[in-house]
Amino acid sequence: MSRNITILGLIQMLLVILGFFGLGIVMKMNGYPNEDFGIRWNSLALFLRRHGLILLLVPVIWTIFAALSQSRRFIFTLAAWSVLGIVFAVAIISLFLYACVDPFYRPIIFGR
Repeated sequence: MSRNITILGLIQMLLVILGFFGLGIVMKMNGYPNEDFGIRWNSLALFLRRHGLILLLVPVIWTIFAALSQSRRFIFTLAAWSVLGIVFAVAIISLFLYACVDPFYRPIIFGR
């Protein structure tokens, strides 16, 4: 079962790194960090771009707790930690996908 824990932890880390770089590419293509053309950046996209690598702590902490619960029950059973790891992976990719798809707002300006 330790092989599954390792693979799932590495997948979570890979999702954080790819999401961080992908969001950076999308935001730089749209003019980040400049404030041109009245663009208002999405607060989640800005947070993930500035502090997204902190999410690397989630897979590390999850892997430690899942490994500790391998021989005996540690907070949850190993099966519960596995499900929680999948939920974390889906949540991480969902956050970064949402931030990549909707990184900014452009307000409607009436008049000249």
